[in-house]
Amino acid sequence: MTTPAADQRDDSDGRQIELPTTAASQRALHESIGHLYDELAISRENGECGTPTDEVFDQLESLYVATAEESVSSVELTYELEG
Repeated sequence: MTTPAADQRDDSDGRQIELPTTAASQRALHESIGHLYDELAISRENGECGTPTDEVFDQLESLYVATAEESVSSVELTYELEG
């Protein structure tokens, strides 16, 4: 897997990646967000704990539509690693 040309920061509270908003990255995000939405919906139906709120589903849906239209102006992922 190749590393995208992205601004990567390692903060004490977590890590952030600013992704380029090219057509290719938006297509990839669109597909990934659709898959994530489906998997979260399945876990919710199965009654798994820790499933997202309706607000998270609404935000994912908005991002899904925006990436389909290639109208996202910036994307930044923030995450923390365990341990």
